[in-house]
Formats: sequence, C-alpha cells, structure tokens
Amino acid sequence: MEKLSKAKSKELRALKLRKSREELGLYVAEGALLLEEALRAGVFPRYVVTCDELIEGGRDKIGGLLNKCRSEQIECFAADSGDFMNASDTVNSQGVLAVFGMPAYDLSALLDKPRLTLLVLDNVRDPGNMGTMLRQAAAFDSDGLLLLKGCVDAFNHKAVRASMGGVFHVPVFHELTPESVMETLGNAAVWPYVTGTRGKNAFEVSYPPRTAFIIGGETEGVQPFWGEHQVIEVSIPQTDKVESLNAAVAASILLAYRYQSR
Repeated sequence: MEKLSKAKSKELRALKLRKSREELGLYVAEGALLLEEALRAGVFPRYVVTCDELIEGGRDKIGGLLNKCRSEQIECFAADSGDFMNASDTVNSQGVLAVFGMPAYDLSALLDKPRLTLLVLDNVRDPGNMGTMLRQAAAFDSDGLLLLKGCVDAFNHKAVRASMGGVFHVPVFHELTPESVMETLGNAAVWPYVTGTRGKNAFEVSYPPRTAFIIGGETEGVQPFWGEHQVIEVSIPQTDKVESLNAAVAASILLAYRYQSR
C-alpha cells in the first residue's frame, strides 16, 4: 500500500478545522463502521488512510473494506501512528479513516416534494447533539436539516462519528438566517412548528404533509425571531423535574412521532 505523503498528512491535519473543511470541500469520517455505511449508501470517499499499528480487532473487516475501495478505484494510503493520530479525533482509534467530498444539495428541488419533514436547527452548538440528530433524521426518514448561522458544523469530526452514518443519507444546508428560512418555508407552503416548553401538546397536533420542526440549542433555545412571526408553538409533555429536554432527544421524539403518524 502506498505511503501517505506529507501533503496528504498536512491536508488531514487541516481538516480538523471548519475553515479548512469549507475551503477544501472535504471532511473526515473515522472508523470502520462509517466507511462501511458510506460504501453501503453508495457514497465513495476520495481516499482512505489506515495505520496498521492501531488496527487491533476487526482486521479482516477492514481488509475487506479496503478491497472494496480498491475495486472502486479509491486510493488507499498507509500512515504511521504519528501521522495518523495527528489527523484522528479519537483517543482509541480503530486505525482507519476516510476523506469525503462535501456533498452539494439543491434545496429548491427538495422543497418540491409533496411530503416533507425538515429539521431547522437554531443555536445547536454541541457536535454530539448535531450528529445524533443526523442519525435520528436518517432513522425516521427526515428529508433534510437546515442549520442557522451559529450552529456547529455538521461535518465536524465528532458530529460525523455521532451520526453513525446518518451524514451519508440526510441533506444538510448550512449558514442560513431565520429570515431566509422563514421566507423559504412560507413560499414552499411548509408549516413551521417551533418546539419549546410552551404551546400545543406536540402529540395532539395533526401535522400537514409538509412540516418543519424548529429545534433550539442546549442552552439558549431558539432565537426571539421565531416568537415574533407566525409560527405554531408545540411542546413535548414532561414532568417538572427538569427544565427542558436535550435538543437531540426532543428532535428524536418529534421525528419518531411524525414517522409513526405517516
């Protein structure tokens, strides 16, 4: 297997930064499971890097994945432990990572679908929560995530890992403003529902075929903007033992309910 070049090693280190990911149009998915999920979804990496010193269990599985990559003309490189761990974002690495091109999606085409379930995320800054929401969005057939400015990058190393492959299935649109999202949803006749601790019982609402759930972040919730416009507030019934639900949990409950209802 070809040795990882200094240029590729430098690129991998750079991809830990959001700015570099955006400039290069690349992101990293680490671990055998993510590589396997990507290949199953027909999403092929630009190249794969392994470190033999770090591969312990699952050597045969990783070997099979590499053979699959080679059959698809995907470059595979070998790195020493130093170069690999400089690129890795995990403490106990499995010794394999893949670099993918940033996907591009057409929001206008998505909005033409007769049935639609969207997540609009506002002030979601925890990459673990972001990745979990991607995972649940894939599990419950959400059509896309619309991320407002201030949200963590969905292609952050940790978010990608937490998505457990969801990142390969769900379109993500970044750096949007509440004004542009509100206008877009209105023009496309998509009904916006803001989740919080007030409003109608979320389980007693008959959601229309084209629905968007607006989910606030872990500490700040949604921006005041939403309360100043025509949106429907819904809440998930809970005890008073905690102030609110985790953002990813709230999104999961609503998506599961929506999926079951459909």
